[in-house]
Amino acid sequence: MYTDEKVSSNSPIPSNKISTKTLVLAAIFVAMNIILTRVGAIMLFGGSIRFSFGNIPVILSGIILGPAAGAMTGAVGDLLGVFINSHGGAFHPGFTLSAVLTGMLPGLVVKISSVKKLSLFNIVVSNVAILIIVSICLNTYWISQLQGNAYLVLLPARVAASIVITGLNILITYPLVKSLEKTGVL
Repeated sequence: MYTDEKVSSNSPIPSNKISTKTLVLAAIFVAMNIILTRVGAIMLFGGSIRFSFGNIPVILSGIILGPAAGAMTGAVGDLLGVFINSHGGAFHPGFTLSAVLTGMLPGLVVKISSVKKLSLFNIVVSNVAILIIVSICLNTYWISQLQGNAYLVLLPARVAASIVITGLNILITYPLVKSLEKTGVL
């Protein structure tokens, strides 16, 4: 039987508790994601490009809290965000998968990297991985399914916009991480 008592390290019962600090930070990142993605977004080219900084809190969650918490932050932010403001689009589970990967990939990059956790290198690699895997490949595919447009027709404009947004995300994320580190939040 699992109790709230401290489990010893030799116990066969795993201690998979989430700390209060992790839970609070994840909730803050979810709220920031919803506000930046759903309220502070600009939709371009008939809805095929969304210009927002909503990925930054999810990326921060993955880097700071780890891949599992980052994935949960992305999933919860996407699911709640669709109910709050879907921008006129239908729910698509593919975008939830993309949000999960947006939080998980930075956590995995930090976990396997031999460089300092909060380094510029890890932030750049995380954002480039999200750019290639999520923004360019998956999200373009999901949008082509929803809009009925060919993947290759949407690709050039999405690549250009995604590169600009990724560059801005890096320029915002790195100083933000460093300031959080200096204040002792991390």
